[in-house]
Amino acid sequence: MKSLVPGQFTTATVRAGGGELEAQLSQGGNWQIKVRLANEPEWRLLCLGHLDGRVLAPAAPAEPEAKVEIGPLSVDFVRRRVEIKGAEQNLRAREFDLLAVLASEPGRLFTKDELLMQVWGHPDGASRSTRTLDSHLSRLRCKLRRAGIDGFLINYRGVGFKLCEGVAI
Repeated sequence: MKSLVPGQFTTATVRAGGGELEAQLSQGGNWQIKVRLANEPEWRLLCLGHLDGRVLAPAAPAEPEAKVEIGPLSVDFVRRRVEIKGAEQNLRAREFDLLAVLASEPGRLFTKDELLMQVWGHPDGASRSTRTLDSHLSRLRCKLRRAGIDGFLINYRGVGFKLCEGVAI
């Protein structure tokens, strides 16, 4: 196994009978650990963090299906398309990314820190004082409402957001 050196992009892979474990270190000191079981073609993210000791995502979210349907809302992760009642919606890239994270586990409450990490790549809490997340989710909520669904994006003030089937208008 190679030694991991900050300032260089380094990958180390360990193979065993049950699969492979891969550790990557970026130039900025961020690291991630991925696993691939012997019978799986794709790698799964286990956790990621920074050399200063912060763990940014203790566990990977469940891998989403290629397409998720929640009532009249349909999210196609592969094609990056969103439809409501069969009509395609025009979302900005970050709006889609937010919706995709929330739709990957409908009904799960995602903390603001988790969303900032998964969508913007911000370290845990680094952008807590900004209103970026709230602004993007507010615009997304308005677009969903105009398309005929309301109450799908639920804000838990000071904690985070979750996506669940709301009211079709």
